Amino acid sequence: MNNAFSLALASIKSRPLNTALCVAASAAGIALLCTVFLLSQAIDTGFSRNAEGIDIVVGAKGSPLQLVLSSVYHADVPNANIEAADADRVSHNPQVKQVIPLAIGDSHKGWRIVGTTQDYLSLYGATFAEGHTWQQPFEAVAGALTGIKTGEQFPAVHGLSIDSDDVHHFHLYKIVGTLKPTGTVLDRLILTSVGSVQELHKHPDLGDPDAAEEKKIGHQVTALLLKTKSPVAIMNLPRQINSSSNLLAASPAYEMTRLASSLGIGRDVLTVLGIGFIALSVLMLLSTLASSLTARRYDLGVLRVLGASPLMLAGTVMAEGLILSGLGAVTGIVAGHALAFAIATNVDSLKGVVLPAMFLAPQAMDGLFLLIGLAAGLVAGLVPAVSAGRTDIAALLARGRA
Repeated sequence: MNNAFSLALASIKSRPLNTALCVAASAAGIALLCTVFLLSQAIDTGFSRNAEGIDIVVGAKGSPLQLVLSSVYHADVPNANIEAADADRVSHNPQVKQVIPLAIGDSHKGWRIVGTTQDYLSLYGATFAEGHTWQQPFEAVAGALTGIKTGEQFPAVHGLSIDSDDVHHFHLYKIVGTLKPTGTVLDRLILTSVGSVQELHKHPDLGDPDAAEEKKIGHQVTALLLKTKSPVAIMNLPRQINSSSNLLAASPAYEMTRLASSLGIGRDVLTVLGIGFIALSVLMLLSTLASSLTARRYDLGVLRVLGASPLMLAGTVMAEGLILSGLGAVTGIVAGHALAFAIATNVDSLKGVVLPAMFLAPQAMDGLFLLIGLAAGLVAGLVPAVSAGRTDIAALLARGRA
């Protein structure tokens, strides 16, 4: 077996261009499959982590998916606000175990300012890198991705756009603490009390054409995140709220399952492309091994005369296929991890959903991708190996190298 391995290495070294092409084709397929798997797994985990502990979201009438995206993932614009009295009625429902209010609508340099309670920090297991949580009105806490430092003061901007020039001049927010990275939406939020957000809107600027609307916001919240007392309440409470009030209740788990199914076609296409690359690498490897076998038939005949068995000749060809496909698989796995890390660190929509550092660690599926690569090498080398084992010594030596 050692001789077969040595002969296979010598053959590979003699054809650097063909070797590089075979390894590249195999690596491309494995890398694409690895990247799709890593990102899909991380996004699914991130979505689940952000919605963990939230059974129902309650907000204004409109799109349930928009309500979930804006209130749980902070990835959309809220439908509207709801009156504090309506929110209070939901909070006192006997099926509700915990309520976390959210007041959304202002921002600073594009980072959303969210009025909430201390329970929101506990929901995601937040810990402080510096400072402490808010204790007084207009004190705030900054998420890890915002880059805002403890002690900074700033005015809130009305709206969620970074280009908005509608500034609230009534009072400045002061950052009293910064959070450690959590891999959740907290990383890209500025958090304060609900009362601070409401108080800011009770004092619109003189001459503001939206003054009446601003004062309304001073008595409203945007959404409620509910934890129910039983699984049955998760089913019954949304129907009860949707049919008996002007509010909308939605299940994050249900809405995100619907969204994932509608986006699944993109994942499937990338998976098919990855499989296509692997199939292409099998064909390239088969072609390379076959052409190499044709060029080396005389040498194989000489080896047979010197005592090499048909099994050894077949093993040499198989070893060559396994070495090439193994190199491609390892290269593809490393490239897949690097590509997934690069995407996670550069695509803004993934920030606060996935933790890029997880892509640098080995995954259990890497073993499967390695097996897929080696299997491709076995398939590609099977026919040439059988042909090598059936070498006709007499005919080859009679014909010579020509």
